[in-house]
Amino acid sequence: MIYEYAYLTVAPGREKEFEQAVLAGRPILASADGCTSVDLYPDVETPGSYLLRIGWQTLEKHLVDFPASKQASEWAAAIEHFLVGEAVLRHFDATALGQRTP
Repeated sequence: MIYEYAYLTVAPGREKEFEQAVLAGRPILASADGCTSVDLYPDVETPGSYLLRIGWQTLEKHLVDFPASKQASEWAAAIEHFLVGEAVLRHFDATALGQRTP
């Protein structure tokens, strides 16, 4: 399993609308093949910025399967008009070092 971390910046004054859109759109992502979790965290140091953490079964489920899915276009339509600039995306293994079995 991997986690996608997306650092997002929202247009000033639209934060509450964005938060509501993410919560309402969470089922869209959750229904995507390979998606295991969707969580949004506000940045406590930079108002209007958020960390979106999405769990995926594999990196391929996110990078290959998801972009071609109907959920990808529905998700983009739900949130992209709130965003300023490009999202910063990173992918991390869900198992911490020292917790992996050989």
